[in-house]
Amino acid sequence: MSMWIYFQGLESSGLPADAAGCEALLDVEFDELRRRVRAGDAVWLESGFFQLNELYWPPSEPGGDRELPVFGGRHIQDPGGGPGYVVLDPPEVTRTAAYLERVSFLDRWQERRQLSSSALDEELRERLAQYHEDLRAFYGRSAERGWAVVKHFSF
Repeated sequence: MSMWIYFQGLESSGLPADAAGCEALLDVEFDELRRRVRAGDAVWLESGFFQLNELYWPPSEPGGDRELPVFGGRHIQDPGGGPGYVVLDPPEVTRTAAYLERVSFLDRWQERRQLSSSALDEELRERLAQYHEDLRAFYGRSAERGWAVVKHFSF
């Protein structure tokens, strides 16, 4: 089973109010989704995003905006029973961008790292480091534009 999460930046005036609006926003050909990612208006994470979320939740830092980058925001229920959507309004996008600018991926990785090291660990570290940079750039651009963000999950 494939798991992924898709982040779409958009003007707040175009922010969907319900699941049907979210579905309409994302009901496009896969080539269009790839074009949005290449343009920097979207991010697509395929695996490892649960681990990335864990890196943003260190035991040493309770509270704050750490929940926002991956799973945080206002949940919009999918009437069909799917995982639904999550929406961040522009102020939350700005807070997320600021949070990601402050976070050192390397420091977080060292804090959460397993005692054993393997090629798999290195592969995961590289993937999560790239995801962190992708999200940092995406949220930064979205915040500069005053945009909102819609997240779509597939589990």
